[in-house]
Amino acid sequence: MLVNHVGISVTDIEKSIEFYRDALGLTVFQDHVVSGPDVDEHCGVKDGKFRMVLLIDTAGNAIELWGWQNPKPKVKPAEHCLHNSVGIIEVGFLVDDLDAVEKQLNEKGYGFRNRLWEFGKGKNWYAGHYAKIKYALDPDGVQVEIIQLVPEEANTDE
Repeated sequence: MLVNHVGISVTDIEKSIEFYRDALGLTVFQDHVVSGPDVDEHCGVKDGKFRMVLLIDTAGNAIELWGWQNPKPKVKPAEHCLHNSVGIIEVGFLVDDLDAVEKQLNEKGYGFRNRLWEFGKGKNWYAGHYAKIKYALDPDGVQVEIIQLVPEEANTDE
């Protein structure tokens, strides 16, 4: 079994596309408006209509954005996106260069919400590596974890 995608319902699809495409570098793979009896039946709505944009990384893993046109999406309270909340708490991206991603996010008007976390350092959790982690928030407050695996012997004080 393979993970195919993570679906995110968004309040402003254009802002979300800009974040995932322009700031994080994903590629738009599909962009369709979806409606009809199947949407109503399977999504539990009446006269449902949404724009579905599938963005992929270089391996084909996808983020699927749903921009509801009808009915209006229900916004979750911010506390439902916290690490100690039940449900999806983050979407993680593995990168080769965390500093380059930070620069790209900053250039697009986004930034990280925390200082660097050296997760698992000295614990051999990642086959001789540890994870350098920072978190950003997408336009709807979804936590986006950016992870760079670093060999344990590498010096991070450069």
